[in-house]
Amino acid sequence: MTLKLLVTGGLGHIGSKLIREYAKRDDVELIRIFDNISTQRYPALFDLPRTHVKFEFIEGDINDIVKIKDAMKDIDVVIHLASVTDAPSTINNPELTGRVIFDGTWNVVNAAMHANVRRFLYPSTTSVYGEAEGIVDENSPEELYKPASPYAEAKRKTEKLLQKISKETGFPIIVLRKGTIFGTSIGMRFHTAVNKFCYLAAINKPLDVWDSALNSKRPYLGLNDCIRAYEFFETNGKIGEIYNVLTKNFEMREIIDAIRQTKPDVKIKITKSPLLNQKPYHVGDNKIRETGFVPKDNLQEDIRETIGLFKSIKN
Repeated sequence: MTLKLLVTGGLGHIGSKLIREYAKRDDVELIRIFDNISTQRYPALFDLPRTHVKFEFIEGDINDIVKIKDAMKDIDVVIHLASVTDAPSTINNPELTGRVIFDGTWNVVNAAMHANVRRFLYPSTTSVYGEAEGIVDENSPEELYKPASPYAEAKRKTEKLLQKISKETGFPIIVLRKGTIFGTSIGMRFHTAVNKFCYLAAINKPLDVWDSALNSKRPYLGLNDCIRAYEFFETNGKIGEIYNVLTKNFEMREIIDAIRQTKPDVKIKITKSPLLNQKPYHVGDNKIRETGFVPKDNLQEDIRETIGLFKSIKN
């Protein structure tokens, strides 16, 4: 059986690499990319692999109900990546955040249900745990969830919506609650911790680190592990469930040490002020490992590759 795939937000950090990885598969017939180009990532469309796979691109917004309905035609699997993706920007516009993350997802999943899509994969975030203490996982009681931004709040609200839909209708939804992404792609961004630190180290600027975060763990997810997880959950996992997906919980000190392996002279600036969305929490991932999924990414190798993108810069 061949696969026809729709990727909303397909030109972003994750999507731009995911569409290229899926194009390597013999069973993939069509990759349809849906993106509103709000972040101007046109280069993500450049030089797509010339294989047996047909690429289609639709410029559109997920709140355009007619256009998203048309995009669902003949689709087997939906990977719904379109979103507002960084917490700081959502503070200034919580209304837009909810409209994109919650309302937009409802539009996409509703269209997918009417199109009889056979699997709907939705990326949430471990940020829904917010400032939770100790080890948290998918079985943690609701009172332990402390989302610290409109972004995380909207993601948690959307998780509940999708679980309700799946339970009531049997529609095949799986939610991937992902750690903070690191790793390179043609559409990558540098607003998250590891990638931002790689950029700062590459241009010889100090890494601004919250003092109490040095020894605190947070969940991180390598981009290749992320894409492998989507491919894994095309056919695995229990419908209607949420799975934490991470490569590992890393301390900030471990990330800095990994950067030093590539950039020994990196400068560190310790600050007393807490940074938004940088509260420590340790996420358990036993549930996904019990399905047979094992993360493989290597933080140090990905950091080396990311800093290497700037190798011509001599500051």
